[in-house]
Amino acid sequence: MNHGFHRFSRMAGMMVGMAIASGGLGPVPVLGRFEGWGLQASASDSSLFNPPLAIEEVTAIAKDMTVFIAGPTSGSGAIVHRQGNVYTVLTTKTVVSGSGPYQVVTSNGRRYSVSPSGVIMLPLVDLAVLQFTSSETYPVAQLAEPSDSQIYLTVATQPQTTLFAAGNLVSTAGMNLSDGYDLLYNSALQSAGSGGPVVDRWGRLIGIQGRFNPESVTASSAIAVSNFLRLAPTVGLNLGWRGSLLSNMIQPATQPRAIALSPDGSLLATDGGYNQIQLWDWQSSQLIYTLSGHNSEVNSLAISPNKQILVSGDQQGQAIIWNLRTGQIANTITRSPSNPITSVAITGNGQTLITGSNQGIELWDINTGRLVLTLPESGEANAIAISPDSRTLVSGHLDNTVKVWNLLNGNLVHTLEAGEPGFIVESVAISPDGQTIAGGTYREIRLWNRERGIRQRTIVAHCDLCYVYDLAFTPEGEAIVSTSEDGTKIWNIAEGTLLRTIDGSAKTLALSGDRTLILGGDTLRIWQVP
Repeated sequence: MNHGFHRFSRMAGMMVGMAIASGGLGPVPVLGRFEGWGLQASASDSSLFNPPLAIEEVTAIAKDMTVFIAGPTSGSGAIVHRQGNVYTVLTTKTVVSGSGPYQVVTSNGRRYSVSPSGVIMLPLVDLAVLQFTSSETYPVAQLAEPSDSQIYLTVATQPQTTLFAAGNLVSTAGMNLSDGYDLLYNSALQSAGSGGPVVDRWGRLIGIQGRFNPESVTASSAIAVSNFLRLAPTVGLNLGWRGSLLSNMIQPATQPRAIALSPDGSLLATDGGYNQIQLWDWQSSQLIYTLSGHNSEVNSLAISPNKQILVSGDQQGQAIIWNLRTGQIANTITRSPSNPITSVAITGNGQTLITGSNQGIELWDINTGRLVLTLPESGEANAIAISPDSRTLVSGHLDNTVKVWNLLNGNLVHTLEAGEPGFIVESVAISPDGQTIAGGTYREIRLWNRERGIRQRTIVAHCDLCYVYDLAFTPEGEAIVSTSEDGTKIWNIAEGTLLRTIDGSAKTLALSGDRTLILGGDTLRIWQVP
């Protein structure tokens, strides 16, 4: 699953720009009628397992998450978190700039006082949170990155009076107009009060409104919710999945193209540049070995479950099996120099090595280096992953398919379409219980039921022109981590919602059973995932 070799040359001519519609619908009461408000499906909607919601559903979701904030300066906010009976509301600093006191008025008309300690200002951006306590159950917003130009805006102008309007994003490219305002949009909803939610066609919160130009409907701006996720930990807000950067510093010899972590999280292998591999005790940041033996760049690495074997695959079709007790080469497998080994994996018993390449998927006796089996119809394999019980192999291919194999007999079980032809599957993963398969391709993560081969969900995970470089399920299988040019993201699988964004491009990742997440990109970063 560790990839250093990415076939970007095959992407030329594949990318299609997204057209953004102009205009918008004027504000109307949320209880109004919606005949004629049908949504225009984009070309990609037909391929999504989770299609956009009907306008009535989006309206209801937006209304429930929106609160009115009463005080010296009033405005709107969105309920974004609940821990026990404590609810957190996200708004702008403008709404809570007075000396207080403040009250939060929920969609059912209930009023809750906010203590002075319950108002928290976030640094660097025009965002603030309020916290109130209630034994009642209120819906909490699902948080997401913008993935579509169509948006909806909600504003509570006074208790139990809520305005709802359509709009269109015109920029999400980080065009910061100061104070974190990085979403520009068109909408007829103007100057109705700061702090209102911006939601997408799935009813997910993507931003908070704050700046309006009364002379133009095309110059409004909002703050992306990713800023809140990034900054909440700095003010002591535990949102779950916030992650924390560990203090241990490992300085690999080069920008890591490939990394591997032992299942218990104690050993880390990184490519050390050109023909070298570095093996670390990452908790002490101590370099154990520098291994030399390759004649070209190392693309992929894997450590056996018992930590006795390291396997490395390189750009010229060579795989080396290393004895980690001695730091010496145990066996060398040589394929065609024009056939890079793009992915390697080791079965749970440590006896079989699996390699993926243009030539196909091959199984090797790890003790002798002897070829045991070549899987039929497995050519142009770009990524591989083995289930925890070593009974199932999943592979991603250059024809944008994911294939599922029975490793007990070598039979092909499913061939799954990962999206439009012309793209590639860059990464694959299998959940800890072996029941869910994930494939990462152009922008998207696709999830299937392993046994039946039925697609369960599509998550538009990353930006346009972004491939999903690597994937890993969290130890309990409830979330999945993805890496790309626009950062590392952690996703709730059941709802397809964004839990956390870790800034910075990463080409490869490793996630151990003790929830240690290591990211390889311009540098090496180590996180502890809650």
